[in-house]
Amino acid sequence: MNASSTNTAGMGLGIAGLVLGILSIPFGIMGCTFLFGLVLAILGITLSAVGYSQARQANAQTGLIIAALIISIVGFGFSITRMANSLNQSQIIFEKARDKVEKIQENAEEYGDKIGESYEEAFEEGFKSEYGDDLEATLDQLEKDLESLGDEIKKAGVDIEADVKDFTDEDQARKLGKAAGRALREFVDELNDTTDKE
Repeated sequence: MNASSTNTAGMGLGIAGLVLGILSIPFGIMGCTFLFGLVLAILGITLSAVGYSQARQANAQTGLIIAALIISIVGFGFSITRMANSLNQSQIIFEKARDKVEKIQENAEEYGDKIGESYEEAFEEGFKSEYGDDLEATLDQLEKDLESLGDEIKKAGVDIEADVKDFTDEDQARKLGKAAGRALREFVDELNDTTDKE
């Protein structure tokens, strides 16, 4: 018998590389396990290469080891192809998602602007139909009316103080109550007149 036929140097590594290469092919073809297939293929190539080197040095048979190396390389190729395809698909999906998000943001901004404009228009229309004047002119008039009302209240307070100086405590309380009632009535009348005008 020839020495090369009985020498099994590198055969164990070749068998391990063959098993890993065979397993790497279906894992490399499937969509979600291509990374596992890539790892198996790399291990298969590494073990087969080391086994081939040992077999060459020992002058042993290399047929099985070469087959293991080829199968591992095929598994590596399937895994790389699937990974490139998955990365490409992921990039397309992310670009579509980004475009949709940008479109949603644009629509939201446009819709928000329309809501703001329609609210302002509705407020102005309601105000004009209710009061018939310009908003700024009405607010200015209302501010003037409030200032004049404040001046009248101050004047009434000064008049009341002047009137109650000469009275006793009982008379002061009675006069003060009457003056407060009169001032309150005038205030309510003035308020009614202002709302009736508007």
